[in-house]
Amino acid sequence: MLWRLNNISLAPDEIFRIPGINLPVTNTLLCTWISILILVAIFFAATRRRDLVPRGVQNVVEYIVEFLRGQAENIAGKKYGKRFFPLAATLFVFILVSNLLDIFPGVETIGTYRPEIATKSQPAFGFLLFGDISNQIVPWIRPATSDLNLTLSMALIVVVLCQVYGFMTLGAGTHLNKYFNFKSLFGKHNFEGFIDFFVGILDIISELSRVASLSLRLFGNVFAGSVVLAVFAYVIPFAANIIFIPFELLVAGIQAFVFTLLTLVYLQLAVTGHGAESEAEHENLTKLEHG
Repeated sequence: MLWRLNNISLAPDEIFRIPGINLPVTNTLLCTWISILILVAIFFAATRRRDLVPRGVQNVVEYIVEFLRGQAENIAGKKYGKRFFPLAATLFVFILVSNLLDIFPGVETIGTYRPEIATKSQPAFGFLLFGDISNQIVPWIRPATSDLNLTLSMALIVVVLCQVYGFMTLGAGTHLNKYFNFKSLFGKHNFEGFIDFFVGILDIISELSRVASLSLRLFGNVFAGSVVLAVFAYVIPFAANIIFIPFELLVAGIQAFVFTLLTLVYLQLAVTGHGAESEAEHENLTKLEHG
């Protein structure tokens, strides 16, 4: 057998520890740092000259910025779109770059050889793995968004900021009344008051479910994409990448865009009074969450 299917693990692998503070560094954390460095380099190149007639990297970056600003203003309006744009744009470009790293050579294929079983085989030329030891490797780089810790952290940031914007925009009383509508419960002597109070409880559950919705969707799609590439590279080597890399490019862009759109919709709902939420907003949100 030329090579074996790579070991598939949900949890990221520790690759080294930072001396002095003994901080463990995983392959997904290293990929996060690489993604940040790539973004810094891209935006430095795009803003270094700032030509009146943009070209090259500057042209691409300006197009992305204008596109995301337009999406933010379409969803939240010009007033709130400008406030939400920095967060939404940051999430989009970071998730996009992190997702795209999965298709680069060396990602999940270059790492440390750690045999888990006794074997007489040795790496060819000291570093190439074949046969029964071909899957005994801990990759140095793994897509950052295939780590549930990262996607969960980003989802928590979005949900917490929704509450912050809600308090700042509507005020503590109005914002809390969206979830704890005691005035409706004790102020109305009919079944309608109980319904309004129960809807507030459902809104609390909905806010908590958004953490799972945002984090699991992104993590599941990116992790599944990595597994698909690994499996088909084993089943039909040399041809799998040609077939599935274009598909991975599409998925990478779609997942970054969906995460960004959901963030904008959640923020817009947070700064909207409970009675002012339109049916169209709820319909669009439902389509995005289940799309």
